Amino acid sequence: MFENDVMEWPNAIQAYASAPDPHTELMWLSTTEDRGREWWLRRAALSDRMAHGLTPGYTASRSNALDLASRLMALDGAVVGCNPRAYVRQQYAHWATNH
Repeated sequence: MFENDVMEWPNAIQAYASAPDPHTELMWLSTTEDRGREWWLRRAALSDRMAHGLTPGYTASRSNALDLASRLMALDGAVVGCNPRAYVRQQYAHWATNH
């Protein structure tokens, strides 16, 4: 995981620049049996993208995105000192770069 350096907090557009299209991501989520960290990260990221309006034709509420982001933080044992959706963006950008 990242240190909490301000330079390591990408905005939504930066974090999801290389993310797959929402349909592909939904298919992956629905067919993956292992509901480990990667599944929760990708689910939270997709919900965040949808709530942010970055997925034309797909929507999610801000409260749904916040709920999933909070679940990821709890799974990671992350300190609740930041916006949970910003945490998802940070973690997704790191995962996408190193995956």
